[in-house]
Parts: sequence; structure tokens; C-alpha cells
Amino acid sequence: MKITRMMLACMMAATAAPLAAQSGGDAGAESTKAAPAIAPPPPGMGQVVFYRSSRVGALISCRVHEGGEVVNRLPPGRYFVHNTTPGVHEYSVRSEATDVIRLEVEEGETQYVRCAIGMGLGVGRPNLSPQSRDDFERRGRGLDEMAPYGGDRDG
Repeated sequence: MKITRMMLACMMAATAAPLAAQSGGDAGAESTKAAPAIAPPPPGMGQVVFYRSSRVGALISCRVHEGGEVVNRLPPGRYFVHNTTPGVHEYSVRSEATDVIRLEVEEGETQYVRCAIGMGLGVGRPNLSPQSRDDFERRGRGLDEMAPYGGDRDG
């Protein structure tokens, strides 16, 4: 158990240094950027904006599923907009455990869901939580849009 935790700590430390170096040069510029503008959903549809603002757990996937199908993956510093039909939808992420969020999406509505990585037993655990537009505005500064999911070529 100690070895697993020690390996996890080493992996997190190894990824933190390059990420800090990448963001260090323009940290001031990123803090002044606005969150991405989100267009309204298409007529007759609703949408869910999934985002991952934290760089914590950079090696842990936050692959969002609905009904067993991958909706998209969500690396750190990215977001994607999922247009969907009105009604109840269940989205999940998983690593050593599965986290599920159930949303009722209404026509013309935009909902926001943040993926964060928490500590698990052996690896980090992705967690989906409903958020407000204000949270997306605050945490979404500098996020890049994720391209639509392309299957196996996305890793």
C-alpha cells in the first residue's frame, strides 16, 4: 500500500513540474483571459458544458460517458459542449470507482458540470459536480475547447 501511494505521489510530482513550467510564463495573461463564450443550444435542444479547470491529476482521464458510450474526453484545461435532447440524462466518469451525475436538461437551457480529480485508494478519482455559470466564468479562464470525440485515435 505504501509503495502504491509513493508511486502515485512521484507521478503527481513528475507531472506537476512540467505543467508549472508550461503555465509559468503566461500565468498573468491567463488570469486576465475571460472564460469561453458559450453559444445557446440549437432549437429544440439543451446543452451541458463539461469543463476541467484544474491541472491536478493530469495523468487521470476524465472521459465522460452516457449510457455506456463515450461523449468526449476531458483533459486538464479543456471544456466541451454537449448538445442533447431535453429530458433526464445520466453522465458518468470512472477510474477505480464510477461517479454518476443525473441532470434534467430543458429545451434552450445550458447546464455546467465540472470534472475534478480527487484522491482515490490507488489512483485519482474523477468526480462530476453541477456548477453555475458563475463558477464556469471564474474557473474557465484560459480553457481551450476540446474537439469532438474521435474514438480510439483520441487515446
